[in-house]
Amino acid sequence: MGIRKIEDEIDLREAMKKKAAELKIKDMEAKAATENFTKERLTELAKKHGVILAFTPELKEEVKALQKKFNIPTSKIITEQITENDVLKKFSKIDHENLGMLAYQRILMQKEEIGVGLLPISKVYDLVNTGILKGILELKDLLKALKMLKKNHVIDDLQEFDSGIVMVRFFPIQYTGDQVKVVGVAKEKGYISIEDVCIALNWSQDRVIETLKSLEDTGVAKLRESLLKGKQWYFPSL
Repeated sequence: MGIRKIEDEIDLREAMKKKAAELKIKDMEAKAATENFTKERLTELAKKHGVILAFTPELKEEVKALQKKFNIPTSKIITEQITENDVLKKFSKIDHENLGMLAYQRILMQKEEIGVGLLPISKVYDLVNTGILKGILELKDLLKALKMLKKNHVIDDLQEFDSGIVMVRFFPIQYTGDQVKVVGVAKEKGYISIEDVCIALNWSQDRVIETLKSLEDTGVAKLRESLLKGKQWYFPSL
């Protein structure tokens, strides 16, 4: 065996070790997001997203109080915590209903890190393609699961574009904090630029662009571009 081939095999083994370590960290983070669920987070989800994750029996009284306070329908109280084991059935078959709920729950728990409620399906896939599902779960499984969520009115919308891109809206606009904040910035003039939002909210350009795009997709904002002023988003309702 030549030295070059030996070096290539060593590089491959190192790359595999690194990837395995990254996957392990992702799995640990996903589990930690569930284990660290608190009363404060429960209240935050109820207030911002109109949903209650009632996983812990000890929080029964808090759940009742939050349901009454925020007028949350019983259909929006999720009592069962879905895990990867609930998704994978015998002979490596996927339970698509549970897969959809696994994605929904993980989106709720990581809402602040993810940002807006409108996401490309690839990002949703990264959140659920962990643990025992890794290497088994396919994108078409997730698409089927999300279509079931839309049919059951769990998620707000699912948009498939001719380019092949699929965008998922998990929450109605009134429950999407980032969008509300951007609309708040636009109230003064009725229009904004990317720079306006970056300065006002101290956000990255990527987060601003993603939020403005989601507002544009829902018809709340309209993009106008000119050589003089560049890209600006107008809000007709303001």
